[in-house]
Amino acid sequence: MATKGEVRRERVLEAALQVLAQQGAHGFRMRAVASAADLSLSHVQYYFPSLDSLLAAVVERYLREWDQRLAAAPDDLASALTLVLDSHLHCQDCQVLWELWAMAGHDPAANTALTGFYQAYIDRVCVLLARDAAQVPAETIRGRAVLIVALLEGLSVLRGAGREAALAPEAGEQALAAIMALAAMPV
Repeated sequence: MATKGEVRRERVLEAALQVLAQQGAHGFRMRAVASAADLSLSHVQYYFPSLDSLLAAVVERYLREWDQRLAAAPDDLASALTLVLDSHLHCQDCQVLWELWAMAGHDPAANTALTGFYQAYIDRVCVLLARDAAQVPAETIRGRAVLIVALLEGLSVLRGAGREAALAPEAGEQALAAIMALAAMPV
């Protein structure tokens, strides 16, 4: 059973994700998070003494949620990719990353958090690629993983926030086919 402190900390993190997705980088402030969590500012600062520590925890939680999603997916590249592609159609998933991108351009803590997120994301794709490519050198697998993550993240801009029908109606299937071809490409 979670302690009162653990429950309150998770409440703050949930509120922080909500603020980031709804109000954007410009609205991501400790007072806004406290208000969304229905807590005093001092309670939020007890768990997260600075905005940087809160942001790092938000990214960590976001990544942990992605780990849980991927763990629930079938253990193959195509299924994991389908899960990521489907996430483009859920506005909050894209919105959180877009806001982190915006923050990372001028905030060193946001940049560090986002770099860590993408490092872990690339590592996860490497694991999926390595399962089917035992003879492929690690640097080739890593290079392909970087391209796959870049394709998926760039595609989120075209498919997210309801833009799929107007800008990229077939992109999900085409991206999946392209990535599977890249994964199977000979060295």
